[in-house]
Amino acid sequence: MYDVIFPSVLADAPEMTTTYVTAVVVTGLVVVFLSLLLLIGFFKLLGLIFGREKKQKEAIKTEEVKVEAVAVVEEQVASEPAVIDDGVEEEVVAVIMAAISAMSEQTGKKLRLVGIKPAARASRPAWAQAGLVDNTRPF
Repeated sequence: MYDVIFPSVLADAPEMTTTYVTAVVVTGLVVVFLSLLLLIGFFKLLGLIFGREKKQKEAIKTEEVKVEAVAVVEEQVASEPAVIDDGVEEEVVAVIMAAISAMSEQTGKKLRLVGIKPAARASRPAWAQAGLVDNTRPF
């Protein structure tokens, strides 16, 4: 029926054998996966290039915060030492003290650090948990 309507198209078309169909499918899959691998490599390269700048900026910010926190903590040394769990670095304590002193200035109440201990690790990362909650929320 189609050879009557499109005689020139069917004359140039190759015969649809199993070998021909397999070659077309395999070629298509190879092209798709190679292009995906190229895209993955391109985006990883972009992440490496632009990730360094972000890390450098964050490092500069944390150094500024550490310097300010240490200055604030040195001014407001408490007479009673806080209970600090082993393994907590002095810089972490300084940053926590800086946050507490900033909160006490805002509220006008005298706040004091009682103790520091590491929080329990979540079973999955925060972004994974947020995605799970978002995707399982009822309509």
